[in-house]
Amino acid sequence: MAARRRKKATRRRRKSFSVTNAIFSIGYGSILTEGFFKTNLLEFLLGDLNLGFASGGGISLKEIMGRPELLEVAVKQGTAALPEMIFKSFGLAVTERVFKKVMAMPLRRVNSGIVTPLLGKGIRV
Repeated sequence: MAARRRKKATRRRRKSFSVTNAIFSIGYGSILTEGFFKTNLLEFLLGDLNLGFASGGGISLKEIMGRPELLEVAVKQGTAALPEMIFKSFGLAVTERVFKKVMAMPLRRVNSGIVTPLLGKGIRV
């Protein structure tokens, strides 16, 4: 008699949006845009904002759409800044783990006492 096949375990994902995970994701995105495009994440997505301070001369998404040859420049800048990006990413990963371990109980209390009653179960801190 042939052996029965086991059913694959169903993969479940969280049904809520985590604010802390979003903040750390923005941090990783910022590290990458600073390394490749020499600008922060917001200026990369929206272009030069000119909010009263001098622009750093980075490459924005709007500029890449207009001049695709800037991708070669971005790749060169990214390979030159690769060790720095790795170091920063490692530091952020360690910080994220320590933060989540230290703040687990306070964040759980904030979620159960404030966030869930006000905003529902779809958002958590």
